[in-house]
Amino acid sequence: MEARGLSLRLVFSFFFLFLAREAHCQSKAAPAQFIFGDSLVDQGNNNNLQSLAKANFAPNGLDLQLSGNKPTGRFSNGRIISDLISEYLGAESVLAYLDKDAHGTNLLRGCNFASAGSGILDDTGAIFIQHITMPQQIRDFQNVQAEIVSQVGQTAADELFKNALYSVTIGGNDYINNYANLGSLRAAQFPDYNEYSDLMVTTLKGQLQDLYKLGARKVVISNIGPLGCIPSQLSQKSSNGECVKIMNDYASSFNVRLDPMVFALQKELPGSTLVVGDSYNIVLGYVKNPQQYGFVSGNTACCGDGRFNGLIPCSQLTALCKNREEYLFWDPFHPTDRANVLFSKRLLFGPSSDIRPMNVDQLVKMNVG
Repeated sequence: MEARGLSLRLVFSFFFLFLAREAHCQSKAAPAQFIFGDSLVDQGNNNNLQSLAKANFAPNGLDLQLSGNKPTGRFSNGRIISDLISEYLGAESVLAYLDKDAHGTNLLRGCNFASAGSGILDDTGAIFIQHITMPQQIRDFQNVQAEIVSQVGQTAADELFKNALYSVTIGGNDYINNYANLGSLRAAQFPDYNEYSDLMVTTLKGQLQDLYKLGARKVVISNIGPLGCIPSQLSQKSSNGECVKIMNDYASSFNVRLDPMVFALQKELPGSTLVVGDSYNIVLGYVKNPQQYGFVSGNTACCGDGRFNGLIPCSQLTALCKNREEYLFWDPFHPTDRANVLFSKRLLFGPSSDIRPMNVDQLVKMNVG
């Protein structure tokens, strides 16, 4: 009898340990991730559009193991930042909103609304024929919210939205594919590019307010990288490989206005935490000192043609480097998998010089009241 009692106690002990472990795992479940932006974070939404901005063809995805090394619509040889954040969270990559499987329980881990060619302003990216504008991305998020509510109920859905991680990566196209275009109507409207930057920041503020109204509380906003240092701009506007000053001035004009807007906005939005990732200085460091980070080249694309492989976009007909690990840029506009890995680590764990006022790791661990 004594042995039997001991056995029963052991069974119950293991049972309660199992329940405790399950409760711990559920309490530590990865937060959902909702992604808004442009081609830097597009996971394939443009595959389903009549758009000139697509990457659903080889050699894109050449090193993307999660797809069996096949193109998915990501503008990279491998993972993009949203994939790497999902890896950190211990979750599968979220699906693109227009993916046929982006329904049901798959939405409980989040969704990606980003679209190549998009900008903060609605008229940005018109040269690509079709893309998903930021206001439309926000409306698509509302559609996803409604589907999540129908699955889990309003209370659980509100908790999911409140604790989710939101990211907004946008703005570069507003200069490259709008203001800096030959014959740009925006450049004629705003001869002083600082006034154009004011418009962009004001418009973005309204979009962040819209996300807050929909439950967003933890939001990461990336500033604009050094546009004048990417291969596409070097191929067209640089005689010696030096970064194109005016394009970097455009980005800096936006960035210097972004920080004060974001930190003032947080004070207006109770319970929100908005952080700014300093893409500009992180990427500029890679460009200026590529060898320090293990890159052979900091100004030439791995895939493309023309000067710096930046004049003709990446395709099966263009040049392709042998070792993608050695290149900062995959194509005329976008980083390689390895560059995205380095960049993501800076966002996740970096100091305030990389991301402020806290990093993504700290943001995820914050309790939302």
